[in-house]
Amino acid sequence: MTETPPPISDEMLPAERRQRLIDWFDANFAGSSQDLAKMFNISVSTIRRDLDLLSSEGFLRRTHGGAVRTRQHTTYEPSTDLARRTAVEEKQAIIVEAIRQVKPGQSILIDTGAIVHDFADAVAELEFHLTIVTNDLYVAKSLTYKPQFKLIVPGGTNRPGAFGLLGEPGIGFLRDIRCDLFVMSAQAIDAECASDTVLELVELKRAMVKAAQKTVLLADSSRFNARALHRIVPLHQIDMIITDEMLAEEDREKITAHGVELTCVDV
Repeated sequence: MTETPPPISDEMLPAERRQRLIDWFDANFAGSSQDLAKMFNISVSTIRRDLDLLSSEGFLRRTHGGAVRTRQHTTYEPSTDLARRTAVEEKQAIIVEAIRQVKPGQSILIDTGAIVHDFADAVAELEFHLTIVTNDLYVAKSLTYKPQFKLIVPGGTNRPGAFGLLGEPGIGFLRDIRCDLFVMSAQAIDAECASDTVLELVELKRAMVKAAQKTVLLADSSRFNARALHRIVPLHQIDMIITDEMLAEEDREKITAHGVELTCVDV
């Protein structure tokens, strides 16, 4: 929550009140119903009705506890901190299901990104042996000093403002390994592909998809029906997608038409 809006009230004309909300989301991307009600000095029930209407009109996408702005352009990327504070309950439910995909003795590639950081924190609690390959400094830190894990960080150049290591020698290393599982994130997913905003990061993700026997994409429902600048892989190259129950039925059908195993978890 980075900007304090001018006060409005339940008595304000609904159209004007909703325009104020749209203006706020243009600047802030995501907000919870409780925080928005306090900031705008209106009831939570009024905020929820407004968010529902703006969602139905395509301005926003609802999350379990609030809403996120619909992606406005293909180069937009929320900061890591903001991404970790968005759709928190959805991500927690997704992680519970994702951990079920991890089996003792596996070799696992772990991507970069906010939801993957939550996944790494959950993996850190596992007590069985795993070999883990990651180019994300947060993931590596979470899994350091865990004797049950063999941790491999191929290396590269740190991306400013993020935790990922890009380029060589990581890309070259990934060409010559074969792992059981790749746990992946993406900025956006549409009916054709998963996509992201940074070309060097996309190249790394593609190399990880090729290096894994099975690719599992973790994404809350606000990431769908959107497109980022660079295509990672078409959907048919992703084996499984784990998201939350708010993904629309129409979107579910488009995804499963590519042969993807889709799991929509209850929040």
